[in-house]
Amino acid sequence: MQEPEPTSVRHLSRAESLDLLQHRAYVGRLGFIAEGHPMILPVTYAASKDAVVFCTRPGTKLSAVGAGAEVVFQVGENSAEYRSGLSVIVRGTAREITDAGRLDGLRWGALRSWAVPATEHWVEISIDEISGRMIQGQ
Repeated sequence: MQEPEPTSVRHLSRAESLDLLQHRAYVGRLGFIAEGHPMILPVTYAASKDAVVFCTRPGTKLSAVGAGAEVVFQVGENSAEYRSGLSVIVRGTAREITDAGRLDGLRWGALRSWAVPATEHWVEISIDEISGRMIQGQ
């Protein structure tokens, strides 16, 4: 059996990580603690240079993160055939958006959740830390 070719890992700059977060993916994974247990759930999102926003219904996600919880947010993609992929991870604080003007803009903006109506609750995650890496097959 032939040994697979080695891969290379390249750490991305903040600018590269933000670019991938803003333009390469539309579904990310939100990691948080709910009732003392780790949880990861997918969300459709939009990102700026300072924050990630998503829409959700009342329930586990909103109860666990809406009041200022520390969270992680990850986007990524991979290709098993080419042994390559990328990942961007954000660490920040999640808070429900309550400002009427911002909510109106979000509800009528371009972001559309695949699972909930835009009239539901909106959450913002501050981008306190961001890192990314790209793995490329040789």
